[in-house]
Amino acid sequence: MTQEESLVLNFLQVRPEEVFSRGEIARRAAKRKMFEENPHWVDVPLASLVARNLVKVDQNGDYQLNKPDVLDL
Repeated sequence: MTQEESLVLNFLQVRPEEVFSRGEIARRAAKRKMFEENPHWVDVPLASLVARNLVKVDQNGDYQLNKPDVLDL
């Protein structure tokens, strides 16, 4: 896992029930300088996390931590 992927996951794990826009994740998951230098830094890590089913994206393009369904036994 890359450092950028870890930043995104750590940010989403703080509020796993909430959804966030790509821009909000880019601004809030890393230091301000990183966002100012490249506001699109989050595109690649988000795509990777979605492809690995660690993060889900809804029909509005908002992202959320993907929690596995818990089975009631």
